[in-house]
Amino acid sequence: MRITAGKLRHRNIDMTNLETTRETQDKVRMAIFNILGQYFDGGVCLDLFAGSGAMGIEAYSRGMDSIYLNDINIDALNVCKKNCSSLGINDVVFTHYDYKNFKDNISQKFDLIILDPPYKMNNVSEILLTIIPLLKKNGTIVFEMANETEYPTEIEGLKALKDKKYGIKKVIVYR
Repeated sequence: MRITAGKLRHRNIDMTNLETTRETQDKVRMAIFNILGQYFDGGVCLDLFAGSGAMGIEAYSRGMDSIYLNDINIDALNVCKKNCSSLGINDVVFTHYDYKNFKDNISQKFDLIILDPPYKMNNVSEILLTIIPLLKKNGTIVFEMANETEYPTEIEGLKALKDKKYGIKKVIVYR
């Protein structure tokens, strides 16, 4: 797997190879960041269900000042650490929280929040309501989910702006 654009473009990253995680394919990551505007002028990104950290690392490569990579699976978090180390990323915070406890332990507000929970977690509204307090005003949430998953088009002042399908998954962009 590789980073698709930005200062780390074409650099390889390791996958988790865990049954509990799904890596976001290069072409899907490119499509998602094309929707977001491709590049960022600074900011802080949270990849809450990080897996290998590919989405957060991609955001960093495309201009985010710093990233938070969180995963409840310690093996996945170790892959995130290895990937960041091999890429020379120092502006990163690694956390090991369940999504329900994340906001109780982190006071940082985020410009971009990436959510890609296991597909069996189809509680989209609950996840959004839990994490919305950490979103900066005018921030963006990208939520990856299974195609058949129901999701709110509006919640707590956020509106779903885009809904794109990629194979077995769909991506919703909230702002």
